[in-house]
Amino acid sequence: MNPIYTTGAPDIGDASSAVSNALRALAGWAGFNSFEQVMREFDRTKVYLAGGVLRDSFRSGFRVPKDFDFFLGHDDVDAFVKRLAEMGRIEIGPFGSPRWFPAGHDEIYADVILIEHFYNGLWRCRDIIDVLNQFDFTANAIALDLRERALFDPQNGIRDAKAGTMRAVRFDYPDEPLPSDARLSRLGILWTRLMHYAKALDLEIEPVTAKWLHDNSRFGQQEEAFAETFFEPKAAMMDWKRNSANG
Repeated sequence: MNPIYTTGAPDIGDASSAVSNALRALAGWAGFNSFEQVMREFDRTKVYLAGGVLRDSFRSGFRVPKDFDFFLGHDDVDAFVKRLAEMGRIEIGPFGSPRWFPAGHDEIYADVILIEHFYNGLWRCRDIIDVLNQFDFTANAIALDLRERALFDPQNGIRDAKAGTMRAVRFDYPDEPLPSDARLSRLGILWTRLMHYAKALDLEIEPVTAKWLHDNSRFGQQEEAFAETFFEPKAAMMDWKRNSANG
């Protein structure tokens, strides 16, 4: 897995080092050999690595990830996922996408999202750019084509990750309930994730995002449901909410 790649993003500086760190984390994952084997068997499937492993590589260098996020495209994606299930087990995650646990290694799983099934309340996606333009914040909205080593960064996420900036991608998601948990809305999830990751990653919230968070502090009421469905958000976010409301 040599980090040879192309990118249309200008002035990304030490991208090669960050990509190398992300690929090193992937290669060190216990499930990688099985996943790579499935990639070889289904060599037409588009496979993109996205999410925290790339974000953290640009933000702070090499870190052992808690999980991986893969986006798949092509007409054979269902067969790709079925083959993964034969080499481990598949569960369905909170957003309805397959979550793969490699056989004998449950510690680190992979969310395997089918591009054409990715839906965040807006339009259906046709490619990885559509997907990234519906992410939560810019530093997350980076993807690496694992076959072509092409780096996709339509929201300037690399710049914001390196600068330590929390910037929401957009705020126009419908305030509709999550199909798997009616206690949570799409905007409530966005609110909580922006708050959590700003604290967890030590990101400075830029003014437009900060104003939206302040004006929509009511979504903090969904924090308990968020913790039960996803993960426990940073407790300090509640202090920020109280301070903002008082200010």
